[in-house]
Amino acid sequence: MTSVPAMLFDLIQAPLRWQVLNAGLQLDLFDHLTDGCDVADLALSLGLDQRRLMVVLDALCAMELLDKQDCRYQLAASAAPYLRSDSDRSLRPMLQTLPLLRHADVLTVLRGEGAETPPDLSDPAFWDRSAASLRSFHRGMGADLMIGLLESLPEWPSVRRVLDLGAGSETLALRIVDQRPQRTVTVLDLPPLAARIAGAVDDRVRVISGDFNETDLGGPYELIWASMTLYFARDLTAVLRKARQALAAGGVFVSLHEGLTRERTAPESHVIGRLVPALRGVNVSFEHGQIATALRQAGFAEVESRQVATPFGLIELDVARGGGLTGQGSRPGSVRQSLANRRSAM
Repeated sequence: MTSVPAMLFDLIQAPLRWQVLNAGLQLDLFDHLTDGCDVADLALSLGLDQRRLMVVLDALCAMELLDKQDCRYQLAASAAPYLRSDSDRSLRPMLQTLPLLRHADVLTVLRGEGAETPPDLSDPAFWDRSAASLRSFHRGMGADLMIGLLESLPEWPSVRRVLDLGAGSETLALRIVDQRPQRTVTVLDLPPLAARIAGAVDDRVRVISGDFNETDLGGPYELIWASMTLYFARDLTAVLRKARQALAAGGVFVSLHEGLTRERTAPESHVIGRLVPALRGVNVSFEHGQIATALRQAGFAEVESRQVATPFGLIELDVARGGGLTGQGSRPGSVRQSLANRRSAM
């Protein structure tokens, strides 16, 4: 466990790490450094002082984002997929957008000085501006995690029809239908995002444009997936009841959201990561067990919950069974089998 003095010292370093990375993003350094590059040539092409540029490049090497050999610099192989602008897995749009929402002078916001209008997370225009960041997150790391969680479900091999509730991008839907062509995926999202998604998919993916609070979900589906989207339910139990009714008999509802613990003081990644929006009045994080409770209130007979370690912090996975259009019983043995699978994996 990190000592308090070590943690406090590291806090001094952390803002500098971000500033060095951000400088690299702003200067497109990572695209220039795909092959070994001489610092003098790079400084000349960028119009920068060679000595100062070398200091920044050395800092990026210390962060293991670049490699240095014989005074030549190259983008580290492990970092290249996430920092090159031409990579399918590039996280650059997310890295350049998310800080605008998460970073601010905390003391200024706390005092209410020069307070900005908090972002309206229910405004379709906000999500239209966030489209590139969402796609970047899903392509860079989100979809891999999500596919792994879906594959861990005992129902997954027999699933044919999937609903992604508040998809954010087309990435997961395309991964699912590419994995097994006989599957179809319906994605539901707000109009601006729905239009973008519709332009990026084929007829294996159906797009519903609307607000899941009001829009008919269609169905029946063998699986409904909701990841980082249930914050926008005006009545969470009512939305989950609506989802249960859209499931086929034996279908499963899967939620992936954070679950704050210790009186909303942990995990640190979520509490700190959402600090500035919370100070501005947008404090939407779920507490541990909140979604599981709402699922039971919505009529699901079985709810199974566990924590999942991700690159962006601990997340709570809730799997609900026992609903559907043609029957309310859960799939025989599905819960027992899931628990057995988990025990055997330990």
